[in-house]
Amino acid sequence: MVCAVIMAGGRGERFWPKSRAGRPKQFTDLTGRGNMLYLTYRRMAGLVPPERIFVVTGSDYEGITKESIPGLPAENIIIEPEGRNTAPCIGLAAAVLEKRFPGDVMVVVPADHLVGEEDKFTAILKTGVEIALATDGLVTMGIRPTRPETGYGYLKVGEQVEAGGLSGAYRVERFVEKPDPERARQFLEEGGYLWNSGIFIWRTPVILGAFKTHLPDIYEGLMELKEHLGTERYPFVLEKLYPGFDKVSIDYGIMEKADPVFMVPGDFSWDDVGTWQALERILDRDGDGNVLQGRVVALNTRNTIADAGRRLIALVGVEDLVVVDTDDITFICRKEETDMVRELLNELRRQKMEEYL
Repeated sequence: MVCAVIMAGGRGERFWPKSRAGRPKQFTDLTGRGNMLYLTYRRMAGLVPPERIFVVTGSDYEGITKESIPGLPAENIIIEPEGRNTAPCIGLAAAVLEKRFPGDVMVVVPADHLVGEEDKFTAILKTGVEIALATDGLVTMGIRPTRPETGYGYLKVGEQVEAGGLSGAYRVERFVEKPDPERARQFLEEGGYLWNSGIFIWRTPVILGAFKTHLPDIYEGLMELKEHLGTERYPFVLEKLYPGFDKVSIDYGIMEKADPVFMVPGDFSWDDVGTWQALERILDRDGDGNVLQGRVVALNTRNTIADAGRRLIALVGVEDLVVVDTDDITFICRKEETDMVRELLNELRRQKMEEYL
């Protein structure tokens, strides 16, 4: 059988001020299509029964998770006492699933990605599940690049693999960090490189075995947590152990070190919606290249992203801006400087304006 794990613990700071500490982007509607967590849940329900879908999130977001997915069993919400990056998050989910559904396949997806052609997405995930079962290995999904993107990591495609009569999978030759523009163009021209989607497929004992090999300290803690699952002691043990886990990504902690790692390619439309500029890829632009959401009036305005809340945004004679209005914040930024949002949030903290985070 198969279970799905949705990672929903991030802060989504790059989408400030619409993504806030109390309601990060995975719990919001950034694109007019709906709450991103719920869209992910609905997408995964095409692969596994709803009772086998789990959400990993922070303790602050348990209530919003229940609100976002009505009917999600309370025991299917896995709480992190604090964020420790993706490796501890995935390890905790693997320990829980191995206790409840020993030996099952675990499909891990982020909560804040947008996927088009969902039938194709589901079919490729099913292939990934079959490869994970046939190889008893670690499987990830690569996305065929459509542009020289510098915001994603890449996978170098290795030899094709046939296992258990199945084809369509490849070895991952290596993981490549986010490239500079020149290297990204080179990857696109050469071919043989796919975007690293952050989607993973494996059997729970296989990934826990990888933790034992590559992250043994975390593994020991996970085994102690697994032992106490379902007991009155579990919340106390979780609060004691989890904050001590190393902050490490699953890519760096395990995937880049493990061998072999397999990959199934995805050729559906996909976006991780990482920054405000992503809206230009997802939403329609007007004749001047603007993406305008809500009540926005724009004259002599070009290549601008505007997202209005309750108030009207009126733009005249501007270009290449991001303009976002919420109930208590108006944010204006040149598109080329949106990567400074985190510096801005640090300045708010320095000025003790935490209510705006």
